[in-house]
Amino acid sequence: MNLKKTISAHVPHNSLSRKIWTGKDMLPEFREALLNIAYAFIDYLGVDVDIVDITMTGSYANYNYTVFSDIDLHVLIDMSSIDADTDLVEEFFNAKKSFWNDRHDIELKGIEVEMYPQDVNEEHTSSGVFSVLENRWVVEPTKFKSKIDIEKIEKSSSKIIKEIERAIKNSIKTSDSSDIEIMLKKIKKMRASGLSRGGELSDENVIYKVLRSRGLLQKLFDKKFQIEDQNLSVV
Repeated sequence: MNLKKTISAHVPHNSLSRKIWTGKDMLPEFREALLNIAYAFIDYLGVDVDIVDITMTGSYANYNYTVFSDIDLHVLIDMSSIDADTDLVEEFFNAKKSFWNDRHDIELKGIEVEMYPQDVNEEHTSSGVFSVLENRWVVEPTKFKSKIDIEKIEKSSSKIIKEIERAIKNSIKTSDSSDIEIMLKKIKKMRASGLSRGGELSDENVIYKVLRSRGLLQKLFDKKFQIEDQNLSVV
C-alpha cells in the first residue's frame, strides 16, 4: 500500500464498525468474547486484584478505525490498593502486559485484541470509551467534524520517514542507538502535542498512526534493541 492510500485509510467513517456494533450497541457475542479475554488476562496476572471496570477504547470505540486498528481492551485496577509503591506496581503490570501481548495472537473477526492493565486513577483521554463490564458508554463518541488534509500529511510523513531511515542508517553505522532514541522521543512528543492541541484527527496524530501502520515504529524499536544486544555481546 502506497503512502497516500495508507493516509486515506485513516479518514473517519460515518458509523461505528458493524463487526462490533449495531448502531451504538455492542453485539452481545462480541461483548461476551471480550469479557472472556479480559478474565483470562486477569487470571494470568497472578495477583489478587479488585477490578474496577473493563473498558474498550481506541479507534474501534470511535469512528476513526482502519484496517490497521486493533481493539484496546483495558482492565481498570486500583493499583494503590495493591501496594503503596504504585510505580513498582505499574512496572509489574506493564511487564505482564508486554509478555501477554507478545505471546498471544487473539483476534475477533480479524481484529487483533491488545490488553492493557490501567490504574483507575490514571488520566486517560479518549473521545470513545465503552464499559464492556457494564455494557454502557463511559464516553460516547461523536462523529468528527474536521477532515484530514491528505496532501499535507503525505508531505510531512515523507519527511519523517526519511528522518527515520537516516536515524536507523546512522545507528547501524556507528553501533550506537542514540539517533534512534532521539527519533522515538521526537515522534512521541509530536503525537502528544497534536493530541493536546487538535485531538485525534490532528495532523501529528494521523502521521503517528501512518508511521505505526507502516511498521516504522516497530522497525525503530527492533533496530534499537538489536544494536543494544550487539554492544552487550562478546564474540
